[in-house]
Amino acid sequence: MARVSRLAGASIESPTPTSVEGSAAGAVGPTSGTRRRLDHIDAMRPVKQAAVISTHALIFFAPLATSATVVGLIMLTRFARDAFLFVSACMLAYSYRSAPRVDLGRYAWRRFMAVGVPYLTWTVIYYLFTSAAATSTFPYYTFRGTGVLSGAGAAHFVHLLWTGYYQLYYLIVIMEFYVIFPFLLALLRRAARWHRAILVGAVVCQLAYGVLVSVHPFGVHLSGMEQTRLIVSYPAYLVGGVIVALHLDEAHRWIVTHARAIVLFTMAGILVAEVASYLDRFRAWPLYLHTGNMVFAPLAVPYNVGMILCVYLLGVHLVSPRRTEWARAAVQSGSDNSYGVYLSQLIWIPLLVRLVHAANWHVPWPVAAPAALVIVYGTGFVFTAVMARTPLAKGVTGRSRASWSTLWPRRRPGRFTLRGDVGDGPMDVVSE
Repeated sequence: MARVSRLAGASIESPTPTSVEGSAAGAVGPTSGTRRRLDHIDAMRPVKQAAVISTHALIFFAPLATSATVVGLIMLTRFARDAFLFVSACMLAYSYRSAPRVDLGRYAWRRFMAVGVPYLTWTVIYYLFTSAAATSTFPYYTFRGTGVLSGAGAAHFVHLLWTGYYQLYYLIVIMEFYVIFPFLLALLRRAARWHRAILVGAVVCQLAYGVLVSVHPFGVHLSGMEQTRLIVSYPAYLVGGVIVALHLDEAHRWIVTHARAIVLFTMAGILVAEVASYLDRFRAWPLYLHTGNMVFAPLAVPYNVGMILCVYLLGVHLVSPRRTEWARAAVQSGSDNSYGVYLSQLIWIPLLVRLVHAANWHVPWPVAAPAALVIVYGTGFVFTAVMARTPLAKGVTGRSRASWSTLWPRRRPGRFTLRGDVGDGPMDVVSE
């Protein structure tokens, strides 16, 4: 528990508790958004991406069909999706919380450049990648191109574009959120006195949704793929993110002063979710109480919420002035490259699988999955850092082009700011 206390203590030294009132935020126009140093939010990005890669590493390298342990571990890493959506919604809303209105034209263009362009780019890349044929020699894939321009190939591309290839569905959901955000923000501003009740209602809706998709009311059956790509599947995280953004000073103080309780709550959430996952094997256990094979399991919601808050606390800890300059520079570099790591990971994981199979290595999954996490994250990090300094930066990495002189991580001079319509990717943290 001493470690938890240090996490809370570190926040006192961080720049985040300073009030927005009286800062530059008060003079910001409708398209500029709110400016404020939010390094701790920025530091959450690489942590969440590591959790996403952990999920996929377990799927590709562990025996899902035969191991309840693996299913339980995947359930614990799935919080990354909800954290991604919560923080993306929170940061976008925060960037507009002092703006009298949203300039819809500029807003739509910025959102398209931040998420739409990388989504289209990587849909094309994954379409070509999945069109390649496996071979037994390095690089273990060959591209013949015979089916790419065929009718079947065109249908496959449209399917990928519509549904999102593997992890790209995150971006589909966030783009759906972008469509309703200006209206949601206006509605929540008018209902300011009801924010607590609305937040509780969003959580109740989240729990109810998990029950409904498991019992199939009115004969409506949504597949797991359909559930994950619908914005209505994430009310607690998206609506909650906007409400927290509108009260970020108060929320920050509450989180850091309740660090111990948050960690204990999250540990209790783990216990409940894992016990429920074990009970999944018994037929008498109700389907709506399953967790391991239920993407939106109600019993997993407390754990997901707790983990989002724990990652927030970890972000505060990582950017504390108590950390060395090199450590904070490394965290910033990890954040800068995390979007590209997320986008490119499903290139490196299949290639790694092919390499292991071609070399006939028999590695137990408790070793293979963590090793895959390190290798895939590292490869994606280097790939993103290099590509971000080429003309392809925006489409391939989701970042604005950087100079080669900034390739080596270093603490940047000046203050770090967040502006919802100027930065890179769904979480728009940039430096001046």
